[in-house]
Amino acid sequence: MKKFLVTVWLVASFTAASAQIQQSSSSKTIKGSGCVENAVETSCHVLLDTRTGATYTLLFSGKVPKAGTAITFTGKEHHGMTTCMQGKPVNVSKWKKEKGIKCPPPANAESTH
Repeated sequence: MKKFLVTVWLVASFTAASAQIQQSSSSKTIKGSGCVENAVETSCHVLLDTRTGATYTLLFSGKVPKAGTAITFTGKEHHGMTTCMQGKPVNVSKWKKEKGIKCPPPANAESTH
């Protein structure tokens, strides 16, 4: 009975790990461009794509562009939870400044007068 339970546990663990690997390798590549803005949630960044109108939550692993910066980006669809709630989450793999887009100045959180 003990060997049976260990075997069932191993099969279940392998299946779960395999599903996670499959999910991350099947992530859709996303490309977009627009102006980076600070999201409502602290440390979150959003972008409204100038071509499609889609809203993305950009998750950066390296340097983060400042709010009000126009960029083009490439990334993978993010699977799993995130604290950022505004838009489709994307793990950004690369980005660069875009000169052809004019961004409004970043909103100042303290200007409530």
